[in-house]
Amino acid sequence: MKKILLFCGVVLVAIDAIVANPCANPPKIHPKACCDFPMPLPEALVASCVGQYGAQTKRVLESLLSGGPPRGACVAECLANATGLITGTDVNVEMLVGGFKMAAEGKPEWDAVCEKGVTTCASMVKSLAPAFDEAAKLPPLDPADPICSAGPGFMLFCTIKTLFMDCPAKYYKASPECDALKQYAETCPLSF
Repeated sequence: MKKILLFCGVVLVAIDAIVANPCANPPKIHPKACCDFPMPLPEALVASCVGQYGAQTKRVLESLLSGGPPRGACVAECLANATGLITGTDVNVEMLVGGFKMAAEGKPEWDAVCEKGVTTCASMVKSLAPAFDEAAKLPPLDPADPICSAGPGFMLFCTIKTLFMDCPAKYYKASPECDALKQYAETCPLSF
């Protein structure tokens, strides 16, 4: 009987955590499966950075979703270092907008969306620089993890979210899963 009560208590605490934090349980579908947005990063580079830092970034995202403080995602910093698009909180807006527009070649509907997303997110990265500096002072979630700048990760997630939310109808794949992801993204500030 005690085990059943303990189990019920754990379940209630878990349900309470999910209800109290609707952002803790994101839909399982990837934004790219719902919206064919341009991405200027070569797949081989992304795979290399994920291979090197995927476990660290997964821990950072899980911590964020459970209400933890923002930290740097090393996959994003790896991508930023390799491309020169972002250094800490300095975003090369012109180069990044150009990269997105080149990735969207032949799809002019994306030009204004990419420009708006990059400029808006770059401005937010600049304004959040003091918070990102504080995040860099936090100990790593795992002793083996490096400490990375939060600027590139925020820029990446913000831009993907903006492209997804402003996805031209022509490129949006309406479905219950995609609509649930859009609702989640509207509700949760750091949703991707």
